Amino acid sequence: MALVKITQERSKIRCIEKHKRTLVALGLRRINHSVVHEDTPQIRGMVDLVRYLVRVEPAVGEAAKAGKAVKKQARSAPGAKRTAGATKGKGVPKTSRALSRARKKRATRS
Repeated sequence: MALVKITQERSKIRCIEKHKRTLVALGLRRINHSVVHEDTPQIRGMVDLVRYLVRVEPAVGEAAKAGKAVKKQARSAPGAKRTAGATKGKGVPKTSRALSRARKKRATRS
């Protein structure tokens, strides 16, 4: 299939929430950020929804970049929420009850 290069040209600050989520789904993070996608009806529909924020052009000679972009998206989607077990810090409480217990333990140690 043909490839298209999508570039965000305008800010998403004053947009409705659905359009912001569409930009995240397309992989656009900031102004002048570009992504390369296959030209499918789904992508065209998403671009049509936010056409006032983005610029679309055919991707010429960017097939290698497109392969890397697809691999990155397969690992973790932009804006994806982390699960409860995937916290980075050690011993981070997962609930408010666990947080209050941890505070009480610290208070009794002092």
